[in-house]
Formats: sequence, structure tokens, C-alpha cells
Amino acid sequence: MCFMMTGCKYIANAHPKRFANIAHPAAIGLVLVGTVLFFSLEMFYILPMIYDPNGLFFKIAWLIALFIVYNFLGNMLACHRTSSAVTSLPKDRQIPSPEEEHLWHFCDHCQMLVPPRSWHCKLCKCCILRRDHHCIFTATCIGHNNYRYFFWFTMYMLIGSFLSLATHIHLLLINEDMRRQYVILHIAHIIMVIKPTSSEAIALNISFIFNLYACILPLIMLGYQIPALYLNTTFYTLNDRSYNQGLRRNFMAFMGKRGLCTFFSPHIRSPLPHDGTQWQTKPPSSTV
Repeated sequence: MCFMMTGCKYIANAHPKRFANIAHPAAIGLVLVGTVLFFSLEMFYILPMIYDPNGLFFKIAWLIALFIVYNFLGNMLACHRTSSAVTSLPKDRQIPSPEEEHLWHFCDHCQMLVPPRSWHCKLCKCCILRRDHHCIFTATCIGHNNYRYFFWFTMYMLIGSFLSLATHIHLLLINEDMRRQYVILHIAHIIMVIKPTSSEAIALNISFIFNLYACILPLIMLGYQIPALYLNTTFYTLNDRSYNQGLRRNFMAFMGKRGLCTFFSPHIRSPLPHDGTQWQTKPPSSTV
């Protein structure tokens, strides 16, 4: 994973325009196509083999699946559409006040002063407020204004892929005939080139393997993002503790004033405590 990230970063820096033209459509297409395929296979093929299609559990599973897909794709779209660029600030806030000017720094690319914790992205061609990283799956930079959506996008990716994997495992436990179809259960005999006996079995095996990878990717992403959220840092500055204001204030700085309520929908309004230009570097005296 680290090798892939390093390689992508190198190519993006060397050929930003070409990288964006290829990586963005490919990554977004992978997410959309994967969502449709996983949803269709789970809900129309696997789930009816586990629960009675006319039963209560089947209907509850459908409601949960639709809720997850809505939040997954909704947060993905909101993340893409919400700009964290310095230029998204009101005109009067794009210029520091005299008492703040010493905290701002000059960007050679944008040829302007930018707020603390902002830095330039070659792919977005602008400076980003509290820039975390550039995400190819949302085709935008993750920063002060859209971090909330990216975090829940990642979280729902993990929840959805985990529940999808759980239905596969549940099917294996209750259906002996299906167990025989899963090549993954015959690792010791892979050398003998055992092949699935039907197109359905091929689809199940491919889905199961991709499901494993679909669980690993968001798990790794959250492995970076949870410490960043907990300590008020960023992906590239995980060791920086200078902006840590305590868990409650840190969470509000990322998610807004409604905090955990943002989990339920990307459409819930949750104003951030400030515009991303002013950052406290030590806890307030009242909490010391």
C-alpha cells in the first residue's frame, strides 16, 4: 500500500495533468461500477439465499443497504463538490489582517499569501485550507471544508464492504453446496487448478476476493485518518501535535457543530467553528 501511494505521488508530481486525466476517471469509475456490482450481487443473489424474501429480516437488510449506499455515494459527491481552496474564502478573508499576517506564508505557485496549514496542490492548481491529501476517488483535495464528507465516505466504504463480506461468510456457514463453489476454501488444491463449476460460482469467487480488498483499503485509510482526527493533524503531518485542542474540540473542527449527527446524512448542515484561516496552537487556558 505504501509503495502504491509513493508511486502515485511521484507520478502526480511529475505529470499532474496526465495523472488527473487518467487516475480520476479510473478511480471514480471503479467505485461506481464496484458499488453497482456488489449491491446487485448481494441483494439479488446472495441475500435471498440467506433470508426469506418475504420476511422481516430481508426487508431490514434492504433498508440498511440503501442507507449505506446513500451515505457512501452522497458523501463522495458532497466531498467532490465542496471546495476547500483558499480562493473559496470570501474576498476579504483571502487577505490577512495586520495582526495575522506574520502567521501566513507566501505560495510561489499562487503568488499570494495563504493561511497557516494551507499548502499547494499541483493537481488542483491551488492552495487548500488545512490540506490533508489529494483523493483520486473523489477527484479533489481533502481539506478544511470537505474533510467531514471524506471521513464518512471512507467509513461507509468500510461498513458496506464489511457487511458484504459478512453475508458471504454467512452463506458459507449455512449452505454446504455453496461452500463447494468457493475456490478460496480450497487453497491447498489451487495448484491442481480447480475451477468453479458455473458462471454463478465464478462471480461469487471474484466478488469474495474483491470484497476482501474492498475491506482492506478503507481500513488502511481510516488507520491514517482516525489519528489525524484525534490529534487535529493531517495525513502528511501525523507527528504534529501543535494544533491538538482535545478530542471534543478536534472533532468539532473536522465535523462541525453537529458532530456525530453528520454520520446519518451528508445533507445535515453542520457549520464549522471557523473558516480555516485561524488555528489555535495550544489548548484554551480553561481546559489546562
